[in-house]
Amino acid sequence: MASVPRVLIVDQDPEARYGARQLVEQAGFQASGEAGLGTEAVAQASELKPDVVLFGLKEPMARAIQTVEAIVHDLPGTPIITYAESSDLQTVRLAMLAGARDFLQAPLKADELRRSLTAALESEERRKLRSDDAAVLGPRGSVITVFGAKGGAGKTTVATSLAVALATRSDQSVVLVDADDSFGDAATSLGLGPGPSVTDALREPGPIDSVASQRFLTRHESGVAVMQGPVSPFEWRDISGERLKEALAELSRQFDVVLVDTGSTLSEVSLATLQAASLVLWVTTPDYASAHDSVRALQVLSTVPIDDERIRLVLNVNTPELDVSPASVETALGRQIFWTVPYDRQVRRSAQIGRTVVEADPNGVAATSFWDLATVLSGGSPAPRKRSILGRLLNGRKRAVGASRQEVRA
Repeated sequence: MASVPRVLIVDQDPEARYGARQLVEQAGFQASGEAGLGTEAVAQASELKPDVVLFGLKEPMARAIQTVEAIVHDLPGTPIITYAESSDLQTVRLAMLAGARDFLQAPLKADELRRSLTAALESEERRKLRSDDAAVLGPRGSVITVFGAKGGAGKTTVATSLAVALATRSDQSVVLVDADDSFGDAATSLGLGPGPSVTDALREPGPIDSVASQRFLTRHESGVAVMQGPVSPFEWRDISGERLKEALAELSRQFDVVLVDTGSTLSEVSLATLQAASLVLWVTTPDYASAHDSVRALQVLSTVPIDDERIRLVLNVNTPELDVSPASVETALGRQIFWTVPYDRQVRRSAQIGRTVVEADPNGVAATSFWDLATVLSGGSPAPRKRSILGRLLNGRKRAVGASRQEVRA
């Protein structure tokens, strides 16, 4: 019989630890120990070696974050799930940057806690399986799918800008796959001329190996390899989702990062890219139609086998006039905003000349956001600035909330 997963509860408040213990056991897990912050928590974690750490974040926040980082350092394979009464962007991002796998808002709910604990354990098991398979299959990179439930949300802008930022500022090899089965324009956004397409590659007979896939790549000056979209969307008609997933898996053995731009519908092609993803960057804008379509799409996705824990919400502020506040977007979609791309007129101007904003205006506010996102996704921390990216995001969010009170309703 399989053993019950063991959970270490870390919280400086004894009453909160008691409540967390009851919920952990109610969720079907074993509360193997309790600890406060600092050396007590680190010592308990090192001794007990729990399957998961449930960590309460409270002031002083600096000490709590330092404790999270210390546990991650000592037990890098142990998932940490954090919770706090505050769900503001700063608290969430500090937890994630420290190494937490998930963030829950207190007071905790048993069902939500069970889902989070289960997802964290399943994710860690998949990571171990990938490590075990590496000797046979070769190491795999990350597959990051950029999806938006409404056309014009800016998913291609996010995908191309992030690809260039990753290739330019990290030591990682990057391939961008245009899997938009309507009219993909990633190549145009990068200023590339016509070239072989992803559907050409997928129609090749036999297994898609490294030799075959390399013939269908176009190189951007930044170093990004691009598998372009076809000229006509009809080229996707006879392409199966399984064939596309095979290609993405092969590319993940050749590149550190596989970025996938998608269409705005939940077609077989888009669903395949979502299922193949290590991480989904779900792009929405602060307007009613975009947020509403995201709500509907997420409801549909709940009925298909896709790991919801992989989805991260990206708010692309593409206009200075907001229809919907960021807080309302979070409420409607039932998830925290993971990243915000601030409004910048240079984004539209760069698109008109076939360049990403990180190339056209590398020091602008939007470009800075993409540089920092690339750093975070690469496992680093954004460089300190006179005015930090976090400060800009929070200030922009406060302005947006003050400017708009319209609620989104599904």
